[in-house]
Amino acid sequence: MKAARLNSYGDVDQFLIDDVARPEPEAGQVLIKIEASAVNHFDLMIRQGYVAQYIPLELPAVLGGDAAGTIVELGSGVIGFAIDDRVIADFAPNGRGSHAEYGVVPVSAIAKLPANLSFEQGAALPKAGLTGRQSVDALGVKAGNRVLVSGGLGGVGRAAIQYLQEIGAKPVAGVRSDRVDEARRLAGEAIDIGAPPTDATFDYAISAAAPVAANLIAHVRDGGQVASIVPVPEGANTGNRVTIHELYHRADASTLAAVADAASRGILIVPVAKTFRLDEIGAAQEAVAAGIPGKVVLKH
Repeated sequence: MKAARLNSYGDVDQFLIDDVARPEPEAGQVLIKIEASAVNHFDLMIRQGYVAQYIPLELPAVLGGDAAGTIVELGSGVIGFAIDDRVIADFAPNGRGSHAEYGVVPVSAIAKLPANLSFEQGAALPKAGLTGRQSVDALGVKAGNRVLVSGGLGGVGRAAIQYLQEIGAKPVAGVRSDRVDEARRLAGEAIDIGAPPTDATFDYAISAAAPVAANLIAHVRDGGQVASIVPVPEGANTGNRVTIHELYHRADASTLAAVADAASRGILIVPVAKTFRLDEIGAAQEAVAAGIPGKVVLKH
């Protein structure tokens, strides 16, 4: 099978399209014919070697965490899924990722792809959807709570805002000044997150945009809580005046199914900004690095 493999840490010229052996599913796993996979900012960090200390890979490695495709083989003990099921999948960052024609993943990391969603739409959902919902859950938000979400128009931000609306909370999208009107249409309320606050008014916040992480924390009252998926800037939480939950998403089939259901009903939309071929992975990563608004997806 064809796979986009990272030969060495570095620039996008380290990607090679290779012929590699098709993997075989073990117990509790499925083999997916991958039709589309998403490129995330985290993939760029892996490629550049920034997280090699924490996620060491055996190179050459296949990157990619999000995928949509069709099950072509079942491992022993798999129930609830069948060959030819359309699914979305959350691949682990282990060097056997989704930027390939086929991939193996445990059933704990897949959900059925609704018939009214394309493979490209499905590939945009897993990590953004899981992270957004798990950020809300980490805060213990209840109906009526007002929650600031930075990066409110990104994939994680959109998923968090949709979930907050679903549980009856009141999301406030934190975005650039030129996108406040767009964000207000999504969340109902929006602010310019780049402007330093005059007062800390939030009990809860979700930090999903690294450049404004310090500003977001400054919006939170003493004793408040922040769920952060980006690094916390040094000095941003002097005296630990707020509780910060640093998190990375975890695979969860039931949550992934809820994300897919929300997308199928049109209440969660993670826009696909641009699609590339699998052999254009370098250009796809460059588009993500340039800050293109929306998901970048590889069509296999």
